[in-house]
Amino acid sequence: MEDEGCQPTLITYNVILNVYGKMGMPWHKIVEIFDNMKSSGVAPDAYTYNTIISCCRRGSLYEEAKGIFNEMKLADFSPDNVTYNALLDVYGKSRRPKEAMEVLKEMEINGFSPSIVTYNSLISAYARDGFLEEAMELKLKMVENGIKPDVLTYTTLLSGFEKNGKDESAMRVFQEMKAAGCNPNICTFNALIKMYGNRGKFTEMMKIFDDMKAFGCKADLVTWNTLLAVFGQNGMDTEVSGVFREMKRSGFVPERDTFNTLISAYSRCGA
Repeated sequence: MEDEGCQPTLITYNVILNVYGKMGMPWHKIVEIFDNMKSSGVAPDAYTYNTIISCCRRGSLYEEAKGIFNEMKLADFSPDNVTYNALLDVYGKSRRPKEAMEVLKEMEINGFSPSIVTYNSLISAYARDGFLEEAMELKLKMVENGIKPDVLTYTTLLSGFEKNGKDESAMRVFQEMKAAGCNPNICTFNALIKMYGNRGKFTEMMKIFDDMKAFGCKADLVTWNTLLAVFGQNGMDTEVSGVFREMKRSGFVPERDTFNTLISAYSRCGA
């Protein structure tokens, strides 16, 4: 474009940055475009900064996101709901709950009301770092503020309890979720299948698998690989073969991870 004498505009740069973010391009490539934009005399706008902060979600680049956030304010652009929620999402994925709470405080001081997206990012930050009581308190605060938890809220909490070995709490979240009329998704079921499988509770694991189908939720590659791994680790070669057959009947083409799981499974089974 520049070789033909056409100078990129603000819109051009914003589109490129947005596309780069969605493609998961490396951070240095995004910085390269941003630096080129400024050196070409094209001033970034609020959309530019929001887009770059959003790009930091992949890779959990919280320091980079914080730097762009500060640069945005120095450039006299006021953060908005999009900015704060994007930054909170980065902190959530980076397991930075304290920093996330500081962002929430600033957000509220500046007159922006937290949304479902805001709370889910905060709950994720706390749950990922093992602060499950704080995560549950945030859910209560969310409800008190008139915001109904969604499937992401419940699944994040459930996964947090599962990873910390708190099975009863995970199941309470699952029961609460169903009682609230919130349908579980594949991520919810995968977390429960993993939980029961890792504890050697195969009957309960397969009941969850059946419940999943009853909810009209189709197994994905994670589901199948988890089942194969669980049965393989426990030397249950008949079950491994059965799951693999059902997987293929369901139209799934085994990928490298599946074959690696199978090799490991059969080696443990002594096949």
